[in-house]
Amino acid sequence: MNKKLCFALIFSGLVSGALSSQASAGTFVYSGGCFWCTEADAEKLAGVSEVISGFTGGTTPDPVYRPGQWGDHREAAQIIYDPALISFADLVRHVYATIDYEDNDGQFCDRGRPYTPAIYYKTQEQAEIAASLAPASSIVPIEPETEFFPVRAEHQDYYRKNPLRYKFYRSRCGRDRRIEELAR
Repeated sequence: MNKKLCFALIFSGLVSGALSSQASAGTFVYSGGCFWCTEADAEKLAGVSEVISGFTGGTTPDPVYRPGQWGDHREAAQIIYDPALISFADLVRHVYATIDYEDNDGQFCDRGRPYTPAIYYKTQEQAEIAASLAPASSIVPIEPETEFFPVRAEHQDYYRKNPLRYKFYRSRCGRDRRIEELAR
């Protein structure tokens, strides 16, 4: 077999495999306060291939991460995951374990609508799963998924790019302390 044909067959197999893997990936969106924290928490999950920070749940066209320019959107995380490795229910459990599900005025030290929690669903079955897994004292809204707007690159993987600033922010904000209180 000639080298060009051999390379073409190998390359087409790799592309085909990558495309079929992307086609089987699921997406899940939730808001849980600061998107730097939600992204950092979700990227630790087995079966999650990527987490994207952004905005959702509002009506403002083309929100951007500048004061007053994200309008009525919430900071959110879009999780890309393999449903064969982690389920929608597992992702919902993760959300309730990493947010303050009793606070709908913001999360931790971040206050106001942009930081309020929400779980977004695509189907009625997903809405029912999210509701069935909610802790008894949860006031987290479960809403239909709307358009997701990724934020600029400097805010993606912030916890990796700026580890000292991120750890200081997370510690001073009291996120982990409150999560521990809720787990008791």
